Amino acid sequence: MNAEAWFTLAYTVLGGLAVFLFGMKILSESLQALASDFIRKLISWLTNNRLIAMTVGVILTTIVQSSTVTTVMLVGFINAGLMNLTQAVGVILGANIGTTLTGWIIAVKIGKYGLLLAGVGFVPTFFAKSTKWKSIGRILIALGLIFLGLEFMSGGFKPLSATSDFRNAMAFFTADNLPSILACVVIGCLLTFVVQSSSAMLAITMSLAATGQIEFQTAAALVLGENIGTTITMHLAAMGGTLDAKRASWAHIMFNVIGVSYMVLLFPWYTQFVTWLVESTPGSVSAMFAVSTEGMAEHVDPLIMMKIAAGHSLFNITNNLLFLPLLPLLVKIVTWMKPDKGKTSKKRLKLSGDLGKISPELALEEAEGELRLMSEVVEEILDKATGYVRATQDAPEVFARVEHLEQVTDNIQMEITLFITEVLQLPMTAEQAKRGYALIRISDEMESVADYCQAITRYRSRMFRESLKLSEPAMADLDRLMKQSHEFALAAMKFVTTRNEAHATDEEVRQLIRMADGINLQTDKVRDNHLARMKDGSCEALAGLVYSDLIVALHRIKNHSVNVIDARIGRWEERRESLRNLERDTGEVSDRMAAVT
Repeated sequence: MNAEAWFTLAYTVLGGLAVFLFGMKILSESLQALASDFIRKLISWLTNNRLIAMTVGVILTTIVQSSTVTTVMLVGFINAGLMNLTQAVGVILGANIGTTLTGWIIAVKIGKYGLLLAGVGFVPTFFAKSTKWKSIGRILIALGLIFLGLEFMSGGFKPLSATSDFRNAMAFFTADNLPSILACVVIGCLLTFVVQSSSAMLAITMSLAATGQIEFQTAAALVLGENIGTTITMHLAAMGGTLDAKRASWAHIMFNVIGVSYMVLLFPWYTQFVTWLVESTPGSVSAMFAVSTEGMAEHVDPLIMMKIAAGHSLFNITNNLLFLPLLPLLVKIVTWMKPDKGKTSKKRLKLSGDLGKISPELALEEAEGELRLMSEVVEEILDKATGYVRATQDAPEVFARVEHLEQVTDNIQMEITLFITEVLQLPMTAEQAKRGYALIRISDEMESVADYCQAITRYRSRMFRESLKLSEPAMADLDRLMKQSHEFALAAMKFVTTRNEAHATDEEVRQLIRMADGINLQTDKVRDNHLARMKDGSCEALAGLVYSDLIVALHRIKNHSVNVIDARIGRWEERRESLRNLERDTGEVSDRMAAVT
């Protein structure tokens, strides 16, 4: 081959690879947009049950079509404290099975219909009004790009068979002896390490095999190496993460390295079994994956693509069956390898590595998880602050705890805002953008609730320092208002962490509106009683000023709790007016009045 032919081969293969990877990216994002609600439910299923964790990993990676996305997501979840080590390792096991679907997509014999798929997908993508149909159209376009990319790569590799230099170079990589098998594994690992995409390397391997440039044994050994090389992405992401993130990364490496090691020793029997398995399948199934050998050398195996996909799946399924019972032992080993050393890992929202490797849907889900952590901090500060106000004597340790928790909420709110702001720069649907802005507002309102919890402890601390006393009626009024505000704020935190606009029922929202209106009426009553005491001189002037500040702060807690709910579902005032009309029309006795009396 002359220089011009090599140049043509290079840009054809690289261009085909670019089209393939772009198609994989669109496919991943479109599947996630289509299954966003299901992904949220899927992640909520996670428990310490290893089988459930593995199942979640399989389904999640099947949806996102990338083990890289799944593993990078895991690092973010572990860093934020949303997933423990056992859960993460279980998901990793499942991700290794889920990613094998890519091989079957590549192997299916519809490459020549790539343009047809892209053309069919064009119509709903650009003309449909429904987000669902737009996502389906994008999926069809993505599949079309994937198959077009593979066609380009296969076409680019075809001239290699006539190149003696290439044939001589590949003579060593026949995978018919241990050194040759190991060489193929190392090459596969290094190339995947450089490209940082096992899907890309798998596509290249299968394209080379489909054009007769390499035999099945060589391809199978390269794929084994690619399984090791793909672990580098998670390892790089975990380097700046928490201790458990690093442990999960090492578990991922150990899982694949050990699996490849024993498979290399069993390599001849492994390839023979895969060959027997594929060749024993019914002809109708084999026909779906058979490669056209027209114009190629006689030695090209028409079922080689199916064999590579089957071998990839068989390796990962076998490895999972072996390691699933040993998962607790694997967790203990990586914990021993990376000991705690007396340091506590800081929970934080930090998606290590390139944000472009994770989709907006998963990034927003990670932010939702961090928001749940923030709500737990807000719930604690509410408990501590109200307990401090009710106390009959100063409690410096409680006051210090409230001050510390308020700083924690400041930090989390800042991290969530910065993170989501960066996520919003990614291509996303209008619904995802709306959700992102809502999360920023929710975190801001939660932080404001914490601010006013800090305020009421400072007002009460001043009363302790200056020996200011409140009358029993004043304290009873304050206690009732504080109880209602506390209960409503907790209900708001629970609502936004367990409900969204689609799942919230009218009755749930009405109950929250009744609670909020009850607090408004109670606040007015407390103020009226306070003014009466000020007039008759039964309340000290300075104590009365601090008391007024406490009332205002409690009312602000209620207002910001309302804003938290409104940020999640919107239309608070509209629903409130609707409730009032309903109560007026039906003559319903208001629960708000009952709450006051």
